Amino acid sequence: MFEPDEGRNAEKAREILVLGDWLTPHENFVPVLDKPMFFYWLVALSYKGFGISEWAARLPSALAALGCLLVVYGFARSRWGHWEALWSALILLSSVEFFLLARLAVSDMTLTFCTTLALCSFYAAVHDQSERARKIHCLVMYVALALGTLTKGLIAAAIPGMVYFVYLLLTKRWSILGKLYLAPGALVYLAIVAPWYLWVDARNPGFLRYYFWEEHFVRFASDEFDRSESWYYFVFVGAIGFLPWTMSVPMIIRRLWRKLDDKDLFLSLWAVCPFIFFSASKSQLPHYILPIFPALALLAGQAIVAGCAATRQQSRLLVLVWLVITGFLAYLGFGAVWPDLLPRKIRFPVAEKSIWIATGAALLFLTYAVFTFGKARRWWAGQSGSFILANCSVLVFSVVVSQVLEPASLNRSSKEVAQVSTPLRSENNQMVFYDTYMAGLPFYLSIERPIWVVYPKRKTTLMGSPYISKNLPSPALGYGKVLFTVEEFAEAWKQSSRPFRIIVKAKNVARLHKELDTRTKQLVAVGEYVLLTRE
Repeated sequence: MFEPDEGRNAEKAREILVLGDWLTPHENFVPVLDKPMFFYWLVALSYKGFGISEWAARLPSALAALGCLLVVYGFARSRWGHWEALWSALILLSSVEFFLLARLAVSDMTLTFCTTLALCSFYAAVHDQSERARKIHCLVMYVALALGTLTKGLIAAAIPGMVYFVYLLLTKRWSILGKLYLAPGALVYLAIVAPWYLWVDARNPGFLRYYFWEEHFVRFASDEFDRSESWYYFVFVGAIGFLPWTMSVPMIIRRLWRKLDDKDLFLSLWAVCPFIFFSASKSQLPHYILPIFPALALLAGQAIVAGCAATRQQSRLLVLVWLVITGFLAYLGFGAVWPDLLPRKIRFPVAEKSIWIATGAALLFLTYAVFTFGKARRWWAGQSGSFILANCSVLVFSVVVSQVLEPASLNRSSKEVAQVSTPLRSENNQMVFYDTYMAGLPFYLSIERPIWVVYPKRKTTLMGSPYISKNLPSPALGYGKVLFTVEEFAEAWKQSSRPFRIIVKAKNVARLHKELDTRTKQLVAVGEYVLLTRE
């Protein structure tokens, strides 16, 4: 699991089962209220059904991605037709960012499913003439908005809300608001959202103020969390994240310029409004713009089908997509021979998986050769051949990316540290993080009591959490002290004869000796981390 987000989320869900507390999320037995609870519930239920594992932690994201594909397919099928639906689903499934986040234990895919469902339901409610169908669409919309808010806060309502507003503003269809059951919808929304927020604030006083002010407005308007990037940051993120279909964007723009109907306007606003919103934010991470990818996929799918009438145009686009994938594999292939061409962190994975890269490249050339030959012999008509080619290409691309990611993830995981630490632990040992923290280690160690966290000074985040740094919350009842200043730990070190197992970065060992005024014995080293005990 990638540090820190996957390990953190997997552990919070595990501690729901350990503590039996389905209200307050805990990490290392400390309350962490940076995010709402719904995603952790989903992962905990997955653990209940399939056991505690990496696979079970990631299952909710995979199911949410599948839900996005079904909603996108249904929207395109009902508004355009069969081929638009197939192309849109394929494009969404195979775009790099969507594909990767569908396989990670993070809440962004669940949020994206909720916003996609809310936006598609809104459009259906606005245009459906049947009152019964409109009621169903509205109910689905309000439930999706509520579950999204329980997943990641008010942003789940803000993303669809800004699209709703601008769409109604530009189309001047304000009268439709009277048909969207706003009052009953607000009651449904509050009935789902309010109980958890009010209950957790009652148990953790000050949560609502911290969460809505610090985690929403301060995060958006200031760079307190040190995540600010240039205004054009998401241009690059979107271009890379939408690969290999980024080449379709000029075709989309050209088609929209020539003809912009109501559906195109709605989808364009869906893609553009959140993009501008997050670009204006002082807190920017690559996965923030994931909710716009379904709209991009729908626009790209329609553009490809529209380009079918101009066979050359569609073939040119598919060749470009094929060249992007081939170029990527060629880059990895050259990197396997000349590692200096690659970023340091993926040099070993690429070398280890070079046979997969070579096989993928050979399959791509074979697929394109068969497609070209079949086209010349007229084995298939219409879009079937193009669609088969695209499927085969992105399948090879996805498999190779997965194979390279598998060993690369070890560079960003605490799993190896856990594996070498396990034989050196016992019931009497106290594990300690000294001026560092590995969010996934409690998950991999399956701890039943906290790992002490020693911090030399107050930072913006502690254990990776702004909430813990600002509030220093008390741990779960009966689990003792978890957070220690250096002075507090030095005192505990002197007074206790209990064996300690200290995890610290190698570069900080000398400082640890100075601050504790003692020497330690190194038990094992893994990468930049060492495990120490009393000398």
